[in-house]
Amino acid sequence: MYRTRRIQACKWTAIPLAVYFLSQIFARWKAFFQSPTGWNYVAILAALTLFLALMAMLALVVYAEERARGQITRTRPWFERWSARLFMNSEDR
Repeated sequence: MYRTRRIQACKWTAIPLAVYFLSQIFARWKAFFQSPTGWNYVAILAALTLFLALMAMLALVVYAEERARGQITRTRPWFERWSARLFMNSEDR
């Protein structure tokens, strides 16, 4: 059994964080063009990395949510493995 509360909590936490990091990317990008410094470049790379990690996490959460509903017709090994690690009850593994 999948932990649906954990899936929902991850989904509704990751969405606002992704929006925040995307806005930070745009803000740092504008600041970088106004005064290109190394710290702005590092901030852009850090925000972009966190944003892409959150997008991967959201894809995993959507897969786990659909798997919990029983709507997956073709399994994806990578998503299956990680969703089982993060969202399944320990006694069901």
